[in-house]
Amino acid sequence: MQGLVTVLNFIKNNFWAKTSGIILLTTISYGLLLNNINLWSDEIYSVLMAKDSFSDMWILLSTEDSKPPLYYFYLKGIIALFPKNYEIFGAHFASYIILIFAQIFSATAIRKDYGDKVSIWMTAILMLNPISLWLAFEVRTYILSNFLLLVAVIYGLRLTLNPKNIDFVKFGIVSVLGLYSHYYVAIFLMFFYMYLLGFYYRDKNLSKFLLKFILTTGVVALFFIPWLLIPLKTASYISKYWYVNIDFVRLSINYFINPLHPEIFQSIFYMATTVSSVVFNFVVLLGLFNSSLLSQKLKRAFWVSVVCFLSSYLLLYILSYIVRPMVSARYLKTFSFILYFAGAIFITRVNYLKKAFSVILVIGFLFTFVDMRAVFFDKGNEKLIEDINKFVPKYQTIITLDNANLFCEYYLKNHNCILAMQKDGEILRTQTIKKNIDLYRKGFNDVVYVLSYYHKVNEECVTYKSEYRANHNINLCKIDKEQASLLVNENLNMRLNKYL
Repeated sequence: MQGLVTVLNFIKNNFWAKTSGIILLTTISYGLLLNNINLWSDEIYSVLMAKDSFSDMWILLSTEDSKPPLYYFYLKGIIALFPKNYEIFGAHFASYIILIFAQIFSATAIRKDYGDKVSIWMTAILMLNPISLWLAFEVRTYILSNFLLLVAVIYGLRLTLNPKNIDFVKFGIVSVLGLYSHYYVAIFLMFFYMYLLGFYYRDKNLSKFLLKFILTTGVVALFFIPWLLIPLKTASYISKYWYVNIDFVRLSINYFINPLHPEIFQSIFYMATTVSSVVFNFVVLLGLFNSSLLSQKLKRAFWVSVVCFLSSYLLLYILSYIVRPMVSARYLKTFSFILYFAGAIFITRVNYLKKAFSVILVIGFLFTFVDMRAVFFDKGNEKLIEDINKFVPKYQTIITLDNANLFCEYYLKNHNCILAMQKDGEILRTQTIKKNIDLYRKGFNDVVYVLSYYHKVNEECVTYKSEYRANHNINLCKIDKEQASLLVNENLNMRLNKYL
């Protein structure tokens, strides 16, 4: 018993014992979810993009999808490390490993600048916040953008103290990397750079650091401006078919309330997920009214993080009404690690919150973990693939609606898929359209199968329910050849005629 007490006291009083234990727990618990068998449509797009040649990837990035390319390059490299049979595992691993890197960064760089307590809390929040369970496995750029944005904030705040030349170089490099991961990073960094300039002015350091700051800003802009020509060129075309509408904008506030909906099916455990997330955001909100409890250095880091995040959201919200809808609750997760950092700063100075907050976070994590386990290993997709391979003749053309064309391309190797366009912002893969373009001119069999995420063509459909995303079930429908011809011909004029 005495030995156990000694060990517990050692862990309690030793920084590396605590942080290493949290990182080890994260590695093991998240590792249990790593062999996630599912990919939803956007994730399939990421994997297909990562498997493309660089020339094909460039065609998509410069025409149908003008997202920055860094994540796809990163994913391509990670997937290449795994055998083909473990491709989906590798795709999820690419996000999982970034979460671990973020914890290591917290235990080193954040500790160096903000001390043991902030570092330990940040490491723990990275594990326990329910949003992490989403970020750490989704095959999308969000966790990479989160990590790079967090690093940029830590490195950038160093420039307001006694920076060395290497600090400007490191901040410039991570800024460029962040900009090439997601456009939201550009919005955040715009406010962050303004904040840094304000600090120089307030601290009377303009003459001392202004030249280096302007040089860093100029180099970052020089590296990023060439890419901006791509979205400026394609914006009007892509906006025309963009699936985010004004309802997404109005509901973007849900990020602060129910952050995982509709990424997971609402179950009896979902309330714990919601409560723990709302409580965390409430703690950050308390910090805005009690920042006097923080030291000057911590106050600066807290306010910069929260204000730059909220300013970015507000600007995106306004632009959504003036230019085009461009913000949703899901996209706001790009800033999650920044909010984590603000919460970690404030919680270290509010003793009466620590125990209650810890219990809520742990319960929220455990309940969310149960949900995610059911979601990640749901076999709805496997059942659908099995039935199609069994009942739909090999190499028969399948008509796909919405983003089911991605599902068909990735999973149904023995069938040809053609896309019947809808008005809901389908993701096109130019090379796939071109490959199957002759199929649009051919006739159809007496019985034609239609695959769709969101539409039932008629009553003769089988729905494959999935917990992976709410309202993301897949419908397999039968129609006759006349209906098939009508369905395809009616929709060709939307976007596909340019390939004919």
